[in-house]
Amino acid sequence: MSKPGWAPGYSDLPEPIDQHQNYPEVVAHDLPYPATTFYEQDKHLAHSDHATAQGYPFTPASQPTTVPSEPEGRVLGLRRRTCIWLAAICGVLVVIGIGLGVGLGLGLRSSGSSDQEGAPTAASTPSPSLVPDAGTTNSTNNLFEGSSLAATNYTDPDGYVHLYVFFQAANKELTVSKWDSQNETWATLSISKMLSSTGVNLEPIPASPIAAYTYLNPTFQTRVYFLTAGNSIREIITSEDPSLTSNWRQGILGSSKLITAGQGSKLAALRPQCGTGEDCQFYYPSMAMAYQGDDGVIALSRADDWKPMDIQFGPAEPGAVIGLASVMRDNITDVGWSLFFDEDGTLQEFNSELLLSQWTRGKSTGFAPEAGSGSPNIASFSYDLVNIMIVDVDPDGDLEVRTWDTQSWSDLQPPNLVPSDGAPESPKFSAVAGNSQRRVFGIADGVIHQWEFFSLSPLQWSYRGMVPTEVKT
Repeated sequence: MSKPGWAPGYSDLPEPIDQHQNYPEVVAHDLPYPATTFYEQDKHLAHSDHATAQGYPFTPASQPTTVPSEPEGRVLGLRRRTCIWLAAICGVLVVIGIGLGVGLGLGLRSSGSSDQEGAPTAASTPSPSLVPDAGTTNSTNNLFEGSSLAATNYTDPDGYVHLYVFFQAANKELTVSKWDSQNETWATLSISKMLSSTGVNLEPIPASPIAAYTYLNPTFQTRVYFLTAGNSIREIITSEDPSLTSNWRQGILGSSKLITAGQGSKLAALRPQCGTGEDCQFYYPSMAMAYQGDDGVIALSRADDWKPMDIQFGPAEPGAVIGLASVMRDNITDVGWSLFFDEDGTLQEFNSELLLSQWTRGKSTGFAPEAGSGSPNIASFSYDLVNIMIVDVDPDGDLEVRTWDTQSWSDLQPPNLVPSDGAPESPKFSAVAGNSQRRVFGIADGVIHQWEFFSLSPLQWSYRGMVPTEVKT
């Protein structure tokens, strides 16, 4: 059943309908954050009830009046009977002491063993604090080494925020973790498994680049792009709840339309958010994808026919970073595109209007991250409709940020990861993604972590916990 305000259907191209209530994407800062649950690890020591040894009073024997009693034997100056009682009491105390010692020893040993096996570590289990979902805290050990990330978001007609994080699981399956502000919990789903049950096998290449976007106007769609054997670009689409197998399907790209990317190519995909006016309902923005060809050029294809556009950029080094973002210009229906790629070691920007028919050279944004087939792609995304953030991973595994504030690009700077319970200390990153909800996701030490920033201080990142990656069966 489709959600209120969404137009159902399985066309790969959206149909224009009125969706005034779906805009804008920007959500007030006071919306709920991912739920945070605090855990305590109980350490139990073995214990036992302490029996109390109770002595009995001894009264001196009364002296007989007629027959005198024989003098009682003494040991160490004490009466024989007293010594016997004292020895018995000491024996009982010794037995109790031995029992307590053995019990405590076993208890401490058991507690220490459980601490070593179950204590959270950066490489095994999540930190006990700031974990968004109590049911899926074991977020490690299900990421393919070298997995890339993609992140999208939207706000549904009821005002609830939805976050999607796409990655490649340890078994190389395409996987998504999703969160919403209504339930405030994460759920992790294998898209590969859901589609395989319908006869569609995805088979992404190991460490495939992943690109994705979610769009509401005129209909809800989430589209995901990745590489399969032979570097063929493939597209999958869901038009409703992505947790339902029946809602995922193969798109045109990768079935009736084929595009082959160059070795080590990164991917970027975007459909800009548009307003709710008539212009956006009938002339909604194009969907486009950027990739690198065999000759090193950066190519751009629109989703109306998926043919590479005549305008090409580069050539660039194999494995060069690629990014797409959009901003609102003069009014809500005037959308401007930005394409970023590595041009001779500089991250160069090119700009275009709504329909992508003409491109002009923009500004240089500073040094480009190191190119290569194993290097992570940049995360480029807009927020608050008019600002852009680009996050990249430098060769040392540290993050670098540059922002566009409607007037100019900032210098390349590291973000301030505000210390917080559960946050990784001195993390080294292997992949990064971001979305217009001002959330940044990064893989550090085999775990996906999440941060949030605010518009007035885009370099101050607050930790929002781990993203679970373990698929619940």
